[in-house]
Amino acid sequence: MPPGHLLLVPDGVTPSDVQALVLSRFPSEVLDDGGVRLSIDVLPGCMVEGPAPAPVADAHAWPQAYLLTAPEQRGAPVPEELRGRGGLLAAFADGEPTGHEREMVELGLAMARRLGGALRTSTGALLTPQARPDLLLYTDVWLHPDALLHVLAPHLPGVALHGDEQAGSPHAPPDAVTGTSLLTDEGERRWLHAEADAYDAAALAEPEVTDSYGVLAADPDGTIWSVAVEAAMGVPPALAGLLPAGTMLYELRCYPTDETDESAAVERLDAATAALLDVAGGYVVDDDGFLVNLASG
Repeated sequence: MPPGHLLLVPDGVTPSDVQALVLSRFPSEVLDDGGVRLSIDVLPGCMVEGPAPAPVADAHAWPQAYLLTAPEQRGAPVPEELRGRGGLLAAFADGEPTGHEREMVELGLAMARRLGGALRTSTGALLTPQARPDLLLYTDVWLHPDALLHVLAPHLPGVALHGDEQAGSPHAPPDAVTGTSLLTDEGERRWLHAEADAYDAAALAEPEVTDSYGVLAADPDGTIWSVAVEAAMGVPPALAGLLPAGTMLYELRCYPTDETDESAAVERLDAATAALLDVAGGYVVDDDGFLVNLASG
């Protein structure tokens, strides 16, 4: 392969998989060979091409490689005291990539994270980004805090409004329509109806309301779970044109400890996000802006 950064991927990853990720960030013209070989002009002077056999040193773990080419654009050398910290600082000690090359390196790292692969940089460094369970839900529905807690409680036991975690249970704000709690009497009946229908205007959504708030849960092993709710300041390129003005952002995050079961954390956060998606609708992406299909796991 000619010089460039190599996205290394495991068995089972297809050109279509890589294409979908690239296009979710950089809508571009695709030149392909019936799905056998991919060639995407991403940015001026920047291409994603492949697959091809991975270098021998990497082929045991990642047998396929995709070439990410970009004009070399580098900044100043990394200070000596920062070079031993690994990651990009170590990979590009003589000068961090900037401009379009930086965008291509970040694209490669994001795809490696999503696909269980790695990035072999043009400097020879091997970067293996760690997968993260965090998910972002974009929707035009704003949930009252008590409604959100009701959705999340089966998946994040003990979840409470931020600031009320020590109170035993979060205070349920009054329903905007009736002035009563959604979790008692008539409010509870309407909430159960909302669960069945996946939507209840009075209990779940008041599009003009965009108050920000957060909820937290903690496990005995110290793992922290948080959901932050706020008006979205923008949407990832993959969601461009899919949502109206007034879009809300729900950030679902896990803060693990050394005792956290990573695979279980992914499953729990996926389940919590799927429950929220069933109620509020919208679209789910990961931190890299790639669409996530929770139905397919």
